[in-house]
Amino acid sequence: MVNKNEKLVFDVIVVGAGLAGSAAAVTAARGGLNVVMVERGVAPGSKNYFGGALYTHSLLDIYPDFFDRKPPLERPVTETGFWFLSKDGMVRMTVQGGKINNNPIDAYVAQRAKFDAWWAEQARKEGVFLIPKTVVVDFIRENGKVVGVMTDRAQGEIYAPVVIVCEGVNNLLTQKLGLIKHDFKGNATALAVKQLISLPAETINTRLGLRSSDEGLAISVVGDVSMGLPGLGFLYTGKDSLSLGVGVTLDALSAAQIKPYELLQRYLNHPMIAPLIAGGQLMEYGAHLIPEGGWSTMPQLYTDGVMVAGDAASMVNAMHWEGTNMAITAGKAAGETAVEAHKKGDFSANTLSAYRKRLENTFVLKDLHQYRNMSRFLHNHPEFMDVYPNFLNDALGMFFTGFGKPKKQLYSDILKSLTSRRPLLKAVGDMVAFGRTVMGI
Repeated sequence: MVNKNEKLVFDVIVVGAGLAGSAAAVTAARGGLNVVMVERGVAPGSKNYFGGALYTHSLLDIYPDFFDRKPPLERPVTETGFWFLSKDGMVRMTVQGGKINNNPIDAYVAQRAKFDAWWAEQARKEGVFLIPKTVVVDFIRENGKVVGVMTDRAQGEIYAPVVIVCEGVNNLLTQKLGLIKHDFKGNATALAVKQLISLPAETINTRLGLRSSDEGLAISVVGDVSMGLPGLGFLYTGKDSLSLGVGVTLDALSAAQIKPYELLQRYLNHPMIAPLIAGGQLMEYGAHLIPEGGWSTMPQLYTDGVMVAGDAASMVNAMHWEGTNMAITAGKAAGETAVEAHKKGDFSANTLSAYRKRLENTFVLKDLHQYRNMSRFLHNHPEFMDVYPNFLNDALGMFFTGFGKPKKQLYSDILKSLTSRRPLLKAVGDMVAFGRTVMGI
């Protein structure tokens, strides 16, 4: 930090001390830059209700000695997949062992309220200056170029030739920059509501078939959980807690006139879910917006003196529940670009365009482009949230109880179960459309 005529001057300002922000800040600091990270919460993570998965590859990419640093993780993900709910049943399609049993494990459950504070502390130890409880309200411009930020503090101007915006889904600053022309799109933004329920570790292990607290689940729940609306449920296992919730697009909630907490309570009362949380104590209830538009709602990622990363840039792949790793990877790419810009002494949009080029060489932009039509597909094919999960439950239920009847009749009954819900040709068309959407065709 340099104080010139009572002006706070840094080489880089990072707005937001989440996963993207801390990754950007520590990367820039390692490049020899003087970095400040401005966080509006009382502490990093204090506003975060996330209780889901972090991905090992991105964590090790920032800290190769990540596990030696004793991070506050919950459980390793040793079983993952889908649960398909009907109104009174469930089909589980999960995988464990095999490729899930890598060393180190590919994903870990974490509570971001704890993890983000630790993540930011690692950056602070490497020289990043953290300013909490401070809101960035606008940018400082000279000759049309961003040269710093204005905060809600008295004499709260902070100057730097590079600003990395990692403000999260409420991307008001990104809009102020003119990098995005709209606020939330209801069909591309989901509202996730969740509860964190405390249970003894032994109870969790018994109910979910885990041998010890060194095993854990990360489950996506499809079907009756969302009442046919475009959305998914989830279940994650903590050390002595379960994180359960459901996320549905805003426009679907509005059109159906369903209150989010009612949708969540219905999920928790489901006959297949309620026994898992029976006797548990509610520890936390919260809601959070998720920018699921991905490629279609991504802002321009850079301009003179500024780059945008993480949720603020709509970097979420809802199909794979990826967002945390995209944020970290993008933060690192932004930090590297800031170092490069300082070496050149050029902070123009032309120089900072290297940030996007870096991301084009990673899974982030490749995957977001591939799944660019997923939100629209789910909006146009609600049967994937209702018809097919119910059919799957019926079909497998009939198959595994079809004793004492001719099997030709059994398969005829299964086919009728589908065609009574969806004409066969339309079902085939649905599957083809889904395949094309997944492959990005």
